[in-house]
Amino acid sequence: MQSETVTSVVLERLVAEGVLTAAQFEAVAAALAAEESKNRPPPGKLLAEIAAYVGAGLLFGGSGLVLAGSWENMAQVARVVTFAVVTIGLAGGGIALAGGFSALFHRAVDGHTARLRLATVLFALAAAAMTVTLGIAVDNGGSHAAWAYATVAGTVAAVLGYLALPSLTGLLTCAVFSAVMVPTVLDVTFDVDEPWIGVGLFVLGGVWFALTRIGAFAELWVGYSVAILISVVGAQLTGDHNLTPAYLLTAVVAVACFALYATQRSAVLVIGGGAAIALAAAEAVWTWTDGTVGAAGAVLAVGAIVLIVGAVLLSRASKTSP
Repeated sequence: MQSETVTSVVLERLVAEGVLTAAQFEAVAAALAAEESKNRPPPGKLLAEIAAYVGAGLLFGGSGLVLAGSWENMAQVARVVTFAVVTIGLAGGGIALAGGFSALFHRAVDGHTARLRLATVLFALAAAAMTVTLGIAVDNGGSHAAWAYATVAGTVAAVLGYLALPSLTGLLTCAVFSAVMVPTVLDVTFDVDEPWIGVGLFVLGGVWFALTRIGAFAELWVGYSVAILISVVGAQLTGDHNLTPAYLLTAVVAVACFALYATQRSAVLVIGGGAAIALAAAEAVWTWTDGTVGAAGAVLAVGAIVLIVGAVLLSRASKTSP
């Protein structure tokens, strides 16, 4: 809707400047409207896509209810086989919807068709089912190590699903699995406490920053959003008993956002950087002043001054730029 408004404004301006005649304006507007209506999916196709999602959800939920009712009476092998069949079925359905193996691993971006969107959802569900399958298979009396292996396998499956068919769904699946995997593996392998798990998540956020910057993801804003969220959460977890590492690492996230914004104009970077620096400044002042109200007021005053100066400079820059 916003792009249509911008297009209309531009066309009207060209008519006012004499570049286009009124007749040409009408012709271009009609052509754009026809193209828009052609790209809009018909109601029947939209309903079919919704029905497919509802059916997949009901099938997955129904399977869970059946398993929940008979779980205690099932042997470990039966549980593994059941989830293995579900995993294979979901992955096979996704491959079929995508157009077969030959259609995978060479799409730059999601094709935005109903079949491909449903295929990416099935790949995400297959990664989750695979995690449960492996967790049950290597489980030995409720061992935490089993689920560490399972989360690693699930993360690998999620990454393969995204590489096979890049999509927003696949990228978010990778984000969730990676954020679960790191704390689980650190806890099982090194038996660390919360601050070190925070360090692990902070490093993971840095990996997301790096991968997004080199163009590993088609969805740039999503990659940076995930990187900022994971990094800030990790930084905050390091301040379990002392806020100093928490606000220092959060400030590092802000600096990284602003540095990247100088090379890539993504609004997520400047918004995330601003939020991170605000959080870091609040925690730093709270730590230095033992939570006095006067110090908090000083932070507000400084923030207002910086905002005003930035707005003035931005306004002047806009006037001087062509």
